[in-house]
Amino acid sequence: MTLSAQPKAVVFDLDGTLVDSRLDFAAMRAETGCPPEQGLLEFRDAIDDSERRRQVEEVIHWHEISGAKAATWMPGAQSLTQALTRRGLLLGVFTRNSRECASLTLSRLGIPCDDLVAREDAAPKPDPGGLNMLASRWGLAAGDILMVGDFRYDIESGRAAGMQTCLYDPAGDNPAATLADCVVSHFEELEGLLDRD
Repeated sequence: MTLSAQPKAVVFDLDGTLVDSRLDFAAMRAETGCPPEQGLLEFRDAIDDSERRRQVEEVIHWHEISGAKAATWMPGAQSLTQALTRRGLLLGVFTRNSRECASLTLSRLGIPCDDLVAREDAAPKPDPGGLNMLASRWGLAAGDILMVGDFRYDIESGRAAGMQTCLYDPAGDNPAATLADCVVSHFEELEGLLDRD
């Protein structure tokens, strides 16, 4: 697979894409009572009882902060972001995490990021609002931006925003592969795609 045009900016998902934050989603679901087919944020938003909602938020926050403190670079991600920065591409992060947790991860690991959109800033993926926000801030057309992520929400949000999409699929078994413009199992592959003139 190839990209139809060379992007001027790349937006990354955070957990599972740029970093391994070791988030235990099974434990988060067990502790909150979130069913497996529902997103944690969607589950939280559907809770009417304010005290119960606060408890769910605390569980999510505790796990996310723990993940931010333990996060490490995914293989090849640091080299890729450094190469893109040297080439003058804008780099953004669009995450379902809180701004506090995402900012902690970015600062701890020194991840280059020109702009961050967290869950306080826009509706969570797969809603494309956060990507539209970045395109507007950067003054770029959607087609000039590449969205990179490891989950179908990342690809769905990128497609809905009219952006090119890349699925990071190290195991080679992600069903979202059929939705993406390109699929890579290692970031060296993406660096190669973005090096083509």
